[in-house]
Amino acid sequence: DVVVGMLRKYILENKLTSGDKLPTETRLSEVLGVSRASIREAMKILEGYGVISTIHGKGRFIRDFNYDQMLDNLSYNLHVHFNDFYEIVQVRKGLETYFLPRAAQLMNEADFEDLENLLQKMEQESNAGLSDSDLVSTHTQFHNRLYKSIQNKLLDSLISMFATFQRILTASQHYKKQDNKEFLCKHRNLLLALKSKDIENITNCLQEHFSDFESYSNR
Repeated sequence: DVVVGMLRKYILENKLTSGDKLPTETRLSEVLGVSRASIREAMKILEGYGVISTIHGKGRFIRDFNYDQMLDNLSYNLHVHFNDFYEIVQVRKGLETYFLPRAAQLMNEADFEDLENLLQKMEQESNAGLSDSDLVSTHTQFHNRLYKSIQNKLLDSLISMFATFQRILTASQHYKKQDNKEFLCKHRNLLLALKSKDIENITNCLQEHFSDFESYSNR
């Protein structure tokens, strides 16, 4: 842990950014005054965190900033601590309530067409009798598509993470939506509200959308 901290400090002090190559283990060992074995182990930890990547034959490089590792760990914690699900629903609801009215103002006909196609796909899958677990994928695509105009990678990743946990919930806790027709109707109403660009209507539809999950998770 100490050497990981030293390497982080080295990266910051030398202003290394995405794509920059790190010195060799031998050089870092000399600069930091620790053994090569400690450097090697600390590098493995930083690689696990997604801070650096190794290209065989070329060396180690600073990675593009990404949320993959953070979200993987969060998904694991959610799996372990099911009782925290209600809090997660509240966080997601807060995020979408904040961002969706802003996204609506940026949406155009191409956005609405894509959302309509995804909604029709959800309806087709539901009518075909697909399980809730199978429906999660298209449902996630629908929600990710809502925020394309905002171009916020973390928001997209968080929604995808929530979908991952929904799959866990469906499988381990036998969660099932109360009514498929009502579920689809809520999404249809949300799309109509977005087209109207009426912020109050959008917010109300979004609140209604989460009512099913809130009822289940707060039981």
